[in-house]
Amino acid sequence: MSDTLPPPEPRPAGVPACVWDTEPPGLTDTARKRREEIMVAAEAVLADDGIDELSLKKVEDRAGMSRGQLTYYFPTRESILLAVYDRMIRRMIRAFLDSDGPKPMTGRAWDCFRFGLSKHLEPAGEQQGKELFTLLFTFLARMNQRPEYRDKLSEMYREWRDHIAADVADSVPEPRPIDPRAAASLFQALIQGLQIQLMIDPEAFDRAAVLDACTRLLAPVFKQGPVA
Repeated sequence: MSDTLPPPEPRPAGVPACVWDTEPPGLTDTARKRREEIMVAAEAVLADDGIDELSLKKVEDRAGMSRGQLTYYFPTRESILLAVYDRMIRRMIRAFLDSDGPKPMTGRAWDCFRFGLSKHLEPAGEQQGKELFTLLFTFLARMNQRPEYRDKLSEMYREWRDHIAADVADSVPEPRPIDPRAAASLFQALIQGLQIQLMIDPEAFDRAAVLDACTRLLAPVFKQGPVA
């Protein structure tokens, strides 16, 4: 896990930022710095000791803060976990937006889909996915006891889905083969399903063959026709 999250680079003209490409609004510089220090410390505990060992005590020791300083920004262990999950996603999205690949909301949803899936299936993308899904599975297992997990995950997935759907709507002219929101849900399911298989068995499938199969199956959704 990375120790730092660099400030966002300016987006090229005409390319809107993703909903997760910015810090939470309304934070002072001091609050932003303190939150970052806490999340860096929490990620270090997760990397070294695992999620079950994450505690306020270990985070405050790593961050060099008192309990009062820590709980002013994150009153509970659960609030830290949710913030770390959000931070991981923002880091992943920012890396995608700062890459040399196609950008969303530029009429290139099909190219973004293929590029994003290919990056996801690379070993670096797989490792990043493991970190995210380890936290996600923890949230899923405890949602009945922790409604804040359900609320936060619902919000984040809805924003992700809305962003993909808007990109599809902007890129695929009407009449569309399927509704853009349905396309977004399919993309979410595809990413998660493949990641789960790789977490269970890194040799579950031939990555190149799966990438080719996915692009062939979903090309009609983007009005691309058969992929040669």
